[in-house]
Amino acid sequence: MMRRRPMVTALAAGAVLALTACSGQLPTTPAPEPGLPVVVQTEREVDRFLSEAQPGDGPAEIVSGFLRANVGFAGNNDVARSFLTTDLASRWVPTSDVLIYDQTPTVTESGGGSVEVQVEVVGRIDAQGRLTEQTPREANRTFTLTEVEGERRISSFPEDFGLWLSRAEVERSFQATNLYYLNTQRGYFVPEVRWFADGEGLPTAVTRAQLAPLPEHLVGALRTAATDGLRLATPAVPVSSDSLVATVNLQGSTVAQDDTIAEELQSQLAHSLLALPGVAGVEVQVAGQPLQLPGQESPITATTELPFTDVERDVDLVLLRVGEELVPVDPTQYALRNLPEEEVADLDLPQVELGWTGVAATADLGDVAAVSEDGLALWRWQDGDTHTNEGIGDALTDPAVDAQGAFWLAGVHRSSGTPRIWSVDREDLEAVARPVEADWLRDDERVESLSVSPDGSRLLVVLHEEDEERNRVVLSGIIRDAAGEPLGLTAPASVAPNLVDVTTAHWAGTGDVVLVGQRSGDPAPRAFSLRLGEWINPYGELLGLTDVVAVPRRTGAEAIAQTEDGGIYTPEGEAGWGSVRNADEVVVPGS
Repeated sequence: MMRRRPMVTALAAGAVLALTACSGQLPTTPAPEPGLPVVVQTEREVDRFLSEAQPGDGPAEIVSGFLRANVGFAGNNDVARSFLTTDLASRWVPTSDVLIYDQTPTVTESGGGSVEVQVEVVGRIDAQGRLTEQTPREANRTFTLTEVEGERRISSFPEDFGLWLSRAEVERSFQATNLYYLNTQRGYFVPEVRWFADGEGLPTAVTRAQLAPLPEHLVGALRTAATDGLRLATPAVPVSSDSLVATVNLQGSTVAQDDTIAEELQSQLAHSLLALPGVAGVEVQVAGQPLQLPGQESPITATTELPFTDVERDVDLVLLRVGEELVPVDPTQYALRNLPEEEVADLDLPQVELGWTGVAATADLGDVAAVSEDGLALWRWQDGDTHTNEGIGDALTDPAVDAQGAFWLAGVHRSSGTPRIWSVDREDLEAVARPVEADWLRDDERVESLSVSPDGSRLLVVLHEEDEERNRVVLSGIIRDAAGEPLGLTAPASVAPNLVDVTTAHWAGTGDVVLVGQRSGDPAPRAFSLRLGEWINPYGELLGLTDVVAVPRRTGAEAIAQTEDGGIYTPEGEAGWGSVRNADEVVVPGS
């Protein structure tokens, strides 16, 4: 837990995107090309007819009609290109920039054959299917028209102009899908969400993305069995109408000669494809010959057949710090009731003296850590013994627990005054803090908090930018040595960039986080849940909110919020919080 410190035409909302009968991967060439049919999936219906340009339409009508019609860019009858000149129609790549808007775009005829379009952008999807939500901001685009055989046609627009969709159209026409990478130290899957066109080619799109290299911010922290030159041997991934088996036929690699790579690659592909509707089995082939997992027959029909697993945590005990006491409570009970005496009689917990804060505890409750209120020392307790380390640095953050065997904390180097991140081995009570290389940290930044993912491969970092007087949250991959010791952090990726300020961030699962922050229109900090790669979801408003933590459960993480006056709250109804009790801190073991 953090310490308290001219002519305007309104463009009607577009029709649902008809993404059928194509490969399913976001196109990178002007003309969509059909792939092999996936016969078990029915073609999506278009809610309305898309009108072509009408004789005598003026510039504003042509542009408005184009923007309405381009939702059907992937269909067999691409009406949108009929609004363009032949040259522009051949060069237009709709998915060069999938822009997601919130309010209806406006189209303004500015004269001289030009038309201006304004729209409020709330997000984008890139060519790899990554969605980025952003603070709403206005985007302006200029369309130039020319006369073709007596009719107006669009002859140019900005090079990066692609596809415009409302959020509702995106969620109806695209599907959020998990790709899976592998933890470098353990047999764990690590998910990453991508958005792909929801239609016949979805298995193909997912397979191609799974065969692509690791995202840059995860190189060195995770691994993938996809190697350079490995590609599909067929235009698409067909799914049998009888067996519902997706067949992935590969070429260009020696994967068949390496049992480890073959096992890992099949596991990644099977896990991602088995989650798709209409896929009940996955067979991976090389040059037409099936690969087989050791002890398993092809096809793979369940993730339980795979040698890797998803990280699952089921925390059935939470600690509330009340004064110097750590009180075990039941997180499954609405009021966070104290656990019965008979269940905690053998539980050995330390007293945490006043003056220490930011308590963290391992999953087995055998190790507890805290920092001094002045941020100058780290306190450790291990099976009844204690140790104080006063030589790490200044402005220390609350410690975070790493399931792979360390406490993490950050602060300021005493000599240089620059930001630092350290790990402390839990095996040795008196272990020194080891610096973790993070050369991307700027001298004018300060780390406010850390949180390690349950799989141990990624770190959430809340950074304070002194020049901007704001906090932001980033995600960095953890690079480890062969023994699992953390060595460095990869250059980070931004998390929830639509938040203008962030107070705290904690992992809720391998792909989910909870945060306290503010959007541009929020009058005060509020709690949010976020599945990385999807849209952020707000909890109800709570006056004086300082932190929200997540209690991992098999049925989904449960949030617990705290206010500056020590009030403890749990979600109540669809948009509210219920006051359950008071405490100084909430401690989720293993987090």
